[in-house]
Amino acid sequence: MGNWWKEGVIYQIYPRSFQDSNGDGVGDLQGIIGRMDYLAWLGISGLWISPIYASPMYDFGYDISDYRMIDPIFGSEEDVCALLECAHGRNIKVMFDMVLNHTSSEHAWFKESSSSLQNTKRDFYIWRDGRGRRCPNNWYAAFGGRAWSFDRVTGQYYLHSFLKQQPDLNWRNDEMVTALFGEMAYWLDKGVDGFRLDVINLIVKDKDYRNNPYGWGGRPRPYDMQHHVYDRNQIESHEKLRKFRKWIDSYPERMLVGEIMVEKPGEPELAASYLGNGDDELHLAFDFSFTWLPWNAQVWKAAAIRWYSSIPDGGWPSWVFSNHDVKRAISRWKNSPGRARIAAFFMFTQRGTPFMYYGEELGMQDIPVSKRELQDPVGKKYWPFHKGRDGSRRPMKWDDSDNNGFSDEHTWLPTDASLVSAVAKQKEARDSLLYLYHDLIQMRNHDLALRLGTIRWVELDDAADVLAYIREEGTSRRLVLANFSGKTRTFEALPLQKAMGSESIRVIFSTVAGDFSADDSPQILSLQPYQGLVCRGE
Repeated sequence: MGNWWKEGVIYQIYPRSFQDSNGDGVGDLQGIIGRMDYLAWLGISGLWISPIYASPMYDFGYDISDYRMIDPIFGSEEDVCALLECAHGRNIKVMFDMVLNHTSSEHAWFKESSSSLQNTKRDFYIWRDGRGRRCPNNWYAAFGGRAWSFDRVTGQYYLHSFLKQQPDLNWRNDEMVTALFGEMAYWLDKGVDGFRLDVINLIVKDKDYRNNPYGWGGRPRPYDMQHHVYDRNQIESHEKLRKFRKWIDSYPERMLVGEIMVEKPGEPELAASYLGNGDDELHLAFDFSFTWLPWNAQVWKAAAIRWYSSIPDGGWPSWVFSNHDVKRAISRWKNSPGRARIAAFFMFTQRGTPFMYYGEELGMQDIPVSKRELQDPVGKKYWPFHKGRDGSRRPMKWDDSDNNGFSDEHTWLPTDASLVSAVAKQKEARDSLLYLYHDLIQMRNHDLALRLGTIRWVELDDAADVLAYIREEGTSRRLVLANFSGKTRTFEALPLQKAMGSESIRVIFSTVAGDFSADDSPQILSLQPYQGLVCRGE
């Protein structure tokens, strides 16, 4: 595989919830190492590991107090080196989650910055005078309250886009940016293969700190009652990312993927803008449109076309349905196993890099935890209007033992008590969702057209809930058919043969076992509910 981040599949691990190795109820690095054979079996090419740095854990690692130190709850730097060696030995790359918009208020830089107006690191953060007794402007924090907190020692306000324990860094200060690059270089020099960049479109704010205009944003929290014109997406952010890209390209085969924070229903053009001209800003950017889409084949097709159309020449799409911040995909799809299967088929047959979230391959559901067991600061702030993100962060289901094989002790979040089968059971069933993920990834890994090919959509006049598209790279062509319906759909093969420029088509992959033999060349194609087919021309 020529380019791991472009051609491979990337698997997100929320480390607290993947595997506990020492019995404290929290997942850790040795736990990930112990499950590396499973990840290799699955066929992934890269790991994205959510933050493992030293942190007071107000936001579970997204508040970093020391970029170069591993939090003891996860392990040590020696464990990182062992993990890198273990992963690289299985041809799996490792991406760290890097938070560059803010630090923890316990970071040494902020302690210095807040110590006096004259401190040399004062300008590492964003400080402003108030308007009399009021905050410097009307900006709100995403996790509740005003985005400004008053510091009694120096008599100024500091900006925090999230919790008050997460002060925003000042990206207009070149010395601070150079220092940040030094923190990342520390891990690149140790062999880390890239970074997922948290809320990277927030890094630069309006230089005049103008008020955001008000407007209805769809949710009843003050943050969503503003249009975020001045506290994100500034033109200077692109200038910073161009310098960032030039710097990281000095390290061979490294990559950057960015989280682009947007409101529902998503904004693919904005996400794609952070790819720059295709090779001068981020390597990949997340479009979150699919985390909000209704279940409708034509809506998905339109969203995919819009995403493709937004990508600059030379740029590359990515695909994401779930992560640690959003409701698990299968629960958005009414916990339907059929929908989960065809959605996976859709993702792995699109042009671009698929990102999958731990447990997605099992069909793990999003089950909110009780208020008493809640850990997430968002849920604590907005319960019961927003029950938090803990439902998507429950421990991985490895087997049917106590705590699902995640830990021998009480777990940091309650385990998933749903009827969804664990890894051990699904690995024994060739028709399981887990095995479908395995088979799709393996097919993709060995099929040039599916990894790198162009995509061309084919209209099916009599089956609106079936998507048809052709993936093509050189002389390799694949016809892909995906039935988004819970009903059987039947249609003629001839129009598809013409679209393929072939006299006949042969099915080479089906999401339903036993439908077709290798010699089948049907004149009529019949798709079972939520079935997908990959065909080649003859």
